[in-house]
Amino acid sequence: MPRPDRPLRRFYVTPATLDSDPIVFGPREAHHIATVLRLSAGTPVAVFDGSREAEAELTAVDQARVSARLIGAPRASRRPVHVALLQGVARAPRMDLVVRMGTEVGLATIHPVLTARSLSSPGPGRLARWRRIATEAARQCGRGDVPEIPPPAGLEATLHALGPQDLFLVLWEGAVRPIGEVIAGTAFATAAVLVGPEGGLTEEEVATARAAGGCVVSLGPLILRTETAGLVAAAMVLYERLLRPRG
Repeated sequence: MPRPDRPLRRFYVTPATLDSDPIVFGPREAHHIATVLRLSAGTPVAVFDGSREAEAELTAVDQARVSARLIGAPRASRRPVHVALLQGVARAPRMDLVVRMGTEVGLATIHPVLTARSLSSPGPGRLARWRRIATEAARQCGRGDVPEIPPPAGLEATLHALGPQDLFLVLWEGAVRPIGEVIAGTAFATAAVLVGPEGGLTEEEVATARAAGGCVVSLGPLILRTETAGLVAAAMVLYERLLRPRG
């Protein structure tokens, strides 16, 4: 049994599974429950399907089947602020890191953007991997929702799909306006951050983002890697909206 001061262990299930009674865990989560953690029937757990979460109690734990019963109805998991990261597609390990850390930071959406300087065009297998990474990171960090990750698309198509934002930041090494000057004291419910891949954004891409309402900003004199820059900016946005003390 978990200690009262320790959060419940969390496990992912599909939306259809969360609506079923009993909940029967898929092979991956069943193996983790039965073999890795060696939990037993009667153990309280938390389950989530990417948009909802609920408390449950394990009812059967063996090699053939791991199941649970719900304790209360599933409840919607909502982000207090919707922050989207428009990430220029980078090399595979760096994109994996962006997805994992972006989920932990609290991003609502991660858009893989095919830019002029992207070195690869990832296929369906890579998208499926990113979604698995996001699901696992959500389970580990205690999120009830999982960031949406659409298929990779060009910048104009991504901006069209994203739609208008209360705050749209474009990170560019040629910018002079500090990011803090833009976000300080700004009221917003939706925000987006655009960052280029390893080679950065082209001037044409920056102009396209400006035309879509983007504000071009600088993160300071240091040169940050692509997998660092977007996450730093997103964390600053979330701090401003959720954690900054108000006088």
